[in-house]
Amino acid sequence: MENQMYKIINVLLILLPGLLGQSIAIAEESDRPTNLTLESFQFGPVNRWTFSHMREVIPTVNIPRHTDRFLILKKSDDFIADFSVEFQGRKQSINKIAAHQFIDGLLIIKDGEIIVENYYGHLRQDRPHLMNSVSKSIVGLVAGKLAAQGVIDLDQPVSHYVPALAKSGYGPDSLQTVLDMRDGSDYTEYYSDFTTTFRLQDCAIGWTDADYCPEDGPTGLYEFLPTVGRDKSKLGTFSYRSGSTNVVGWVLEAATKQPLAELISEHLWQPMGAEFDANITVDKGGFVLADHGMSATLRDLGRMGLLVLNDGKAFGNEVIPAAFIQDIKGQQGDPNWSDPAPSGYKPYYRSFWWGEGNPGGDISGYGIHGQFVRVVPEAGLVISMYSTWPRADGNGETHGWNPSLELMDAMIGKFR
Repeated sequence: MENQMYKIINVLLILLPGLLGQSIAIAEESDRPTNLTLESFQFGPVNRWTFSHMREVIPTVNIPRHTDRFLILKKSDDFIADFSVEFQGRKQSINKIAAHQFIDGLLIIKDGEIIVENYYGHLRQDRPHLMNSVSKSIVGLVAGKLAAQGVIDLDQPVSHYVPALAKSGYGPDSLQTVLDMRDGSDYTEYYSDFTTTFRLQDCAIGWTDADYCPEDGPTGLYEFLPTVGRDKSKLGTFSYRSGSTNVVGWVLEAATKQPLAELISEHLWQPMGAEFDANITVDKGGFVLADHGMSATLRDLGRMGLLVLNDGKAFGNEVIPAAFIQDIKGQQGDPNWSDPAPSGYKPYYRSFWWGEGNPGGDISGYGIHGQFVRVVPEAGLVISMYSTWPRADGNGETHGWNPSLELMDAMIGKFR
């Protein structure tokens, strides 16, 4: 018996290098990074592949489209594949800009028709890409729809719908306060600091198994969110906290007795005319990651932007109440806004959307690593852009928030 075991081990030792070589060859042939791990998938250069293949990395659930119809997006007679804009001090082609800005896809819709549609890296027209925090803006729209239907009351506190959060930092705050990220939670979010709540949340949801993860920490958001404490000094002042979106997601599930993925499909994805299914990551407890786990195609992100541009209408029908959309668009600016803004701009944050505060009244969804949807009412424009910055905020110089916003402004100026 012992001799037979040695023979088996020897055979395995002979075969194992070949099997490993075959696995690496298959990975290289499919473009799947050979160094992809749970710890590395969010960061460059690995994320260039993973953000377009999330279903192969993290467990997900489907967000179905309507099987019988989708909103057709026609290419405009003015469609252009390549163009140049003034960017970072010199005139550059969009393809060169895309290369050093880590852009995966760019879609520009004007007056309901596509005028630019470019794909780079691993992204394709029918392939979903991780939205990161643009997911928040979608959850905000669903909350607005359910509030208009009377399913939830935005003036009610979180604890009214989710007693498990009564003693958390969110418990006493109204849903609208949480939607505006003015809640009194002590949730912290600094992407370069791996001890903040956001990074510890990654451990709980299974997005990383890095050394900084606590050995006996909470598993899943249903366990994690009740542990978030309170800081009354934050109440009433905007402070960007992703956990707020997960709280709203939990409230929507509790109020409807439906999973959030179903709610997104039923109240937004199907009636707006999505062309493809979307998906959203799910943790071991069955909680979807409302704050940054959704993936969708570039065109369907553009359709969502069109829905907002058209005050919540698609196919001539009201999908999201116009009053809710107009409330997002119509804010007068946050007098306590602490981030830098161009002269004359009055930025704000409302219902998980960013108000640019510019004279044209643009609103946006932003996501780390370079995800954007910009709605430009004055010019009838929607710009959708997916990227894979190696770091969450970019490098602060050549690529990141400020360069991307400069690029947005340049494109708006060109196509308005």
